[in-house]
Amino acid sequence: MKLNVDAHLWCLGTYGERYVPGGYFEDMTTDQQLEIMSKIEGLTGLFVFYPVAPLPGDPDKLVAKLDNFGLKVSNLAVECWSNRKWKNRAFSTNEVNIRKDVVKLFKESIDYAKAIKADSVLLWPAHDGLDYPFQANYYDGWKTMVETVREICAYDPTVKIALEAKSKDPRQKQYIRDTGKAMALINDVGAPNLGAAIDVGHALMAGENLAESVALLDVHDRLYQIHLNENYKDADPDMIFGTINFWELLEFFYYLNKTDFKGWSAIDIIAPRDDRKKSLALGIKLVWKYKEMADKLQKHEREIDENMKGYRFADNMDMITDLLF
Repeated sequence: MKLNVDAHLWCLGTYGERYVPGGYFEDMTTDQQLEIMSKIEGLTGLFVFYPVAPLPGDPDKLVAKLDNFGLKVSNLAVECWSNRKWKNRAFSTNEVNIRKDVVKLFKESIDYAKAIKADSVLLWPAHDGLDYPFQANYYDGWKTMVETVREICAYDPTVKIALEAKSKDPRQKQYIRDTGKAMALINDVGAPNLGAAIDVGHALMAGENLAESVALLDVHDRLYQIHLNENYKDADPDMIFGTINFWELLEFFYYLNKTDFKGWSAIDIIAPRDDRKKSLALGIKLVWKYKEMADKLQKHEREIDENMKGYRFADNMDMITDLLF
């Protein structure tokens, strides 16, 4: 694995939420946000959202602006959740006009992604799910989801589409709830350019084993993006990566080091009650610390893997703690 760290402007947002709709901080200008990012060691990319405002809409101007701050475009996320028209789903709805709208949006975003040389395009089916029993026809929903995503992928097979799973929020139950369901959709769509994003917080909330999910996607060569945040496995508050689930995150990075992933790992955090700049810098620092620890373990990969082959957990933990502490 080659570690490339990016972040998005929301990491330095106001953090508005339902209890404090105005947020906990005042707005920063885009230049203020980019200036802060440009000075954080270990951060080299910006995760761009489409539509791109408040960034420049012209692709050349956007790339030039980021270059002025020493940043590159990493990936492009398509914003297909905040408009109320998506409330009954975007990709699996039986409302034909809504599906046409989301396909059109993605085609535009794919063209834009190519123009700014984004590594991949994120597809998060935020509203595609359900809240109650007897609310959804599961046969029709899955069939329509497959057809819609297949049409999006077929538009330009040279552009990678990264499918993001989440178990709940905004719906109580999402169709693509975990990495396994993402792989099921990838398999049924059958497009060579459809892969997955691992969002660490989403995977933890869904009860996934992070390292196992990495291995599953790597075996099929479908790991396209990584989103780095944390939680207590009960919700998705986008806490600072590296602060809660130490051993699982360490194993996650150990397995990432077994892959040839060269894409982007995005800081995807919210720190509403603490200093935004310091929180972002801390998250980036911890990501690189986990990579350093995983690199130490990789030097002993033969012994660690041999212990796993023999199911010798105590021997592994004894050696790993001596190596790290």
